[in-house]
Amino acid sequence: MLFCSNCRKPLPKGHRFCPYCYETTDPIKDSSLCVVIGNLSMRNKRPQLASLFYQAALMSDPENWEAHFNLGCQAWREGKIDKALSSWESSLKSNPNNHLAHFNLGTYFLYNRNLSAARYHLSRVRRIKPDYLAGRVNLGTTYLLLGLFNAAKNEYNYVLKLKPDHVGARRGLDLVDKVNSGKKIKQINYKTLGYN
Repeated sequence: MLFCSNCRKPLPKGHRFCPYCYETTDPIKDSSLCVVIGNLSMRNKRPQLASLFYQAALMSDPENWEAHFNLGCQAWREGKIDKALSSWESSLKSNPNNHLAHFNLGTYFLYNRNLSAARYHLSRVRRIKPDYLAGRVNLGTTYLLLGLFNAAKNEYNYVLKLKPDHVGARRGLDLVDKVNSGKKIKQINYKTLGYN
């Protein structure tokens, strides 16, 4: 006869897991374990396995923000943009302070010239994690495109104060100075501004 290692009760015939302990298992802990195993699978370059574990995490806890976020990142890498965006938004419903989901959404909206949405998400990044430099540079660029030159300058200067050799902030500040001096700018090259 087999006994449960947790509660020491005998296992019913044909059972491999204790039905008494399994019923009382906390689904939050199960989903967290699935996320950890999913992250380990991603580090070992096994994205399909990671995806299965993230989906298992959502089955036991549909509001697991980290599983939603990771599935969004995976969908982005696979070119499934709509799925990535909806996963990041689901992540934010469960955890509004997920600065990386705000950053990803804000950067996407910035690239696609939805500047009001970009400003909202990148401002949230600044509020949640003020020293996240990539978010500050992207917010500065959003302000630059909106014509809020002083706000853009403040963001770029903040980044340069923390990291004086930041290429994206330096170039953004140069663009603000060119615009303020009245020079014409043909087109902003997003790649040179240091987007992630």
